[in-house]
Amino acid sequence: MNNHNGQPHKKWFQRLFNAFNNEETAIEFSIDNSPKDGFIKIFNRNGEDLIKILGVVSNTQKIVVWYWPKSNEPEIINRAIEYIDKHFAFDNKITDVDDNETENFNAVTEKDDEWELQRKLIEKLGKRNTIFPGFDYLFKYEWVPSDSVGKNDLILTNGKGIFAIVETKRIRSKDGKKFRMSFAIRQAGYYKHKFIDDCKGVYEKDGHTFDIIAVIGVGIAEDDKRMCFRPFDEHVCGALDKLNNKNHLIPPPMYTLSSNPSHSRNPSSSSLNGHSRNPSNSSLYGHSRNLSNSSFYSHSRNPSNSSFYSHSRNPSNSSLHSNID
Repeated sequence: MNNHNGQPHKKWFQRLFNAFNNEETAIEFSIDNSPKDGFIKIFNRNGEDLIKILGVVSNTQKIVVWYWPKSNEPEIINRAIEYIDKHFAFDNKITDVDDNETENFNAVTEKDDEWELQRKLIEKLGKRNTIFPGFDYLFKYEWVPSDSVGKNDLILTNGKGIFAIVETKRIRSKDGKKFRMSFAIRQAGYYKHKFIDDCKGVYEKDGHTFDIIAVIGVGIAEDDKRMCFRPFDEHVCGALDKLNNKNHLIPPPMYTLSSNPSHSRNPSSSSLNGHSRNPSNSSLYGHSRNLSNSSFYSHSRNPSNSSFYSHSRNPSNSSLHSNID
């Protein structure tokens, strides 16, 4: 679905979730390509400043910087998920995909222990006892990334652009249990980033086109406890738990940070939208910027005359003067 009326602020949600996914706490926009007021008001309500806004003026460009404390990330994600659930149109093609993938799953001839684990998970999607509230649809069974690894992974979706790459793993033996749990989490994170890199914001395969707003990676063992790859993945799960009134029923996920480059992701590599970023010296557009040669203003535009001020004002009440949705 590419109908912007059915996905308000789509590109800005993609940028925001991509920053979270890359463990960044700031996004840079060029002054003529920044979100409208309506987007920041989703997060900054009643005078709150969950996301702060700073203007940077250099010799060559004018930039708007959105930044936030890491501690604000869970609530920003909560409000983003709430908005998407309420205002994004459901993509009806998802139900056909879910039916086809479920049929393919049930037609498997070699039904081993892992298949049984997946069966229980799939049968509970959309039901009261699911461990994935909000992820009601099976988007892909036996998904294979471009380098032909990861077959048998499940991809779930809420039908509104949020996807979960799920790595299932039987962990029965006490010997090596922690290793197998860690391996499942790392695989989920690795395959998540393969999915992001393969799609670059839009899934265009099997005769379908689906926009991707956010992707998380989750491992599942036979105790039905979610094992999230990183805090971002946990926060998205938690936001959907809360939205579906299940946050008090589902045990909090465990997560790990991968130190192995082959199973983790460098924030400087490509993003959901295909942009490259090195947080130390570049913007999301790949341009270097020396802050020592720039002047700053604190989100300070007067809508009446478009001039810049040095005093601060409440971002929720100010204009970012963009005609981009």
